Formats: sequence, structure tokens, C-alpha cells
Amino acid sequence: MIPDAATGDVERLARWITVLFHLDDEQDEGPLGHCASAVLDLYQALTAVIDGHHRPALDPAPPPVIAAVADLWPATAAGMSPQWRRRFRDHLHRHRDAFLTQIEHRRRGSTPTPQEYPALRRDANGAFMYDLVEALHHAEVPPAIAQTPCWQQMCQASNDLTAWTNDLLSLPREAAAGESTNYVIVLQRASGCDLQSAVRQVSERIQDRARHMLAARRRLHHTTRTLHPHQRTGIAQIAHTICTMPGTHLAWLQESGRYPATAHHLTALPPPPPDIPPG
Repeated sequence: MIPDAATGDVERLARWITVLFHLDDEQDEGPLGHCASAVLDLYQALTAVIDGHHRPALDPAPPPVIAAVADLWPATAAGMSPQWRRRFRDHLHRHRDAFLTQIEHRRRGSTPTPQEYPALRRDANGAFMYDLVEALHHAEVPPAIAQTPCWQQMCQASNDLTAWTNDLLSLPREAAAGESTNYVIVLQRASGCDLQSAVRQVSERIQDRARHMLAARRRLHHTTRTLHPHQRTGIAQIAHTICTMPGTHLAWLQESGRYPATAHHLTALPPPPPDIPPG
């Protein structure tokens, strides 16, 4: 994702990914998956860290994930604006709310609709990771750019691609566990089609979403053309990383052995277009 970054920044990214995966696995297989109060308590503590209200002296043995974020946050947020911190906090709260919605679906034995699912899955996938890309590049996307449709569509499409490819590869495990928050299962239950038809639908949507992401990046390239060259270069580097995240995530899924190689129909996602350099 960030092959030219300093070692410390690469390590910081790896630690944040570990935090995200820990939260995800605790929600899938641990106590966060069925207990709304546990989710609320954990995210209240995480918010206290983000807001600077965490007091280690008053809590000498916090949960490991709280201790990890408390250690990571000061260096991550150093030099970032209040607007960026609020955006990160908002995405963290959306992560919490998505977990609460998934708990409610499990409690009722219900399944999200195809219309509801993309936004729910996007929030549960950790949209704050896309904010972290800015901090890791020691640059910040100006609020006026971060609020543009092209920037938001690019980030959302990158997020969707990582989430939906993960849904395909994790399908056997999640289907066996009766999990309903998987795009294949959502489409199958909504339409009554067979599993392979639902897999094909998700695969086709992944290819469409990859095209959407690259089209949004091209629009961003034109949107930023009047900015100062230094600022434009910083935004281009951040965008380049965001657009490589789905491919690097897919490569990791296929190489790590996290899931069996059951989704052989997945192909490599297209690289960033050659007419938009990373810097």
C-alpha cells in the first residue's frame, strides 16, 4: 500500500490494521457480536482516547485494544487538523453503529436488504482507515476537496471493493455460521436465486465498482488541477494509495491463508490508470 513510506509509518499502518481486524473478529466471533452494551462501552472508551479524555492513571489495566489505540493515536493525529479529527471520529462512530445494526439483525434473525447492505457493510468495514491514509502520508485533504462527490465516491468505492471481495472469500465460513451480513447471502435471500447466481452478481458488481473508483479518481485529478502543486501532489499520493488498497487487500487474502481458496473466479483488480501518476 505504501511501499515508499518510512519504516515507522509502515509499522503504524500495520498496527492500525491489527486494531481493525481485532475489532472485526471480536464482532464476528467474540463478545461484540451479540452484546450491544459491550459495543457501546468499548466505543465510548475509544472515543475518549480520540478526544483526549483517556486517563491511563485512572484505568491501569484497560482492554488491550484501548491501550493500543491510546499508544497509536498521538503520533497518528499529530499535525492533523480538528476537521480531520472530527471526520475520523465520525467514521469511528459509524463503525460502532454498524456493529449495533448487525447485532440487531442477529437478534431478530433478519437479513439486510440489498438496498441497505452496501452502506452498512461500508461502515462496518472501517471507513476511518481511509482517513488514516492521510496521516500516514503526512498530508491532509482539504475539507473542500474531502466533501466533493468525486473524493467521497472514490473512497466509498475502494471500501466497497475490499468489503465485497472479502465477502466472496469468507462466504463458506459465514454461510456455515448462519451469518447474514454477507453480500452473497443478502442477494440470495432477497431474490431466491441459487448461491452461484448470487456469487456471479457480486463478482459483476465488484468489476463495476472498480470502474467507478477509477472514474472518480480521474474526476478528482481534474478537480484539483487549480490547487498549488505541492498540495496537489499530496492529494494525488493519498488517492493513489486509496486506489491500490483493494488490490493489496485481495492479494493478502489470497496469500495469507485466512480463507480457503474458494473464490477462484476473482481476478486482480485493475491498477490505477497510467495517466494519473501517484505524485
